[in-house]
Amino acid sequence: MEALNIPATANTPAVSFSPEQSRFLVTGSSIPENANNFFKPIMEWLDRNLDALPQLCTFEFNLPYFNSSSLKAIYLLLMEIKRGEDAGKQFHVAWYTEADDEFMEEAAETFIELTGMPIHVRTGVPVV
Repeated sequence: MEALNIPATANTPAVSFSPEQSRFLVTGSSIPENANNFFKPIMEWLDRNLDALPQLCTFEFNLPYFNSSSLKAIYLLLMEIKRGEDAGKQFHVAWYTEADDEFMEEAAETFIELTGMPIHVRTGVPVV
């Protein structure tokens, strides 16, 4: 299984999916003009590789800001992760927020309600 690495731009987050480390990181602001185009290769990678991912993979989201079109794309990405869990995989999903960032904390709570899966909300940034 190949890694997926997408460098950050001024409008899109960095995406680092490293199956060898069982770690998947999406970090940075997500304000692309067309979120579907940006997230499409990520969704395709997950669709191809979800069944082969090892148990207890960690998916980490550190998005200080995202626009409304990214909201839907992030939801679909989380639902793809949920599909793996529904098939018997055990994944860990972490959502990082800055201290007192109520918007991102509420976004995490909304994603928890919409997906029905545990998302661990943490303050700070993931250790790289």
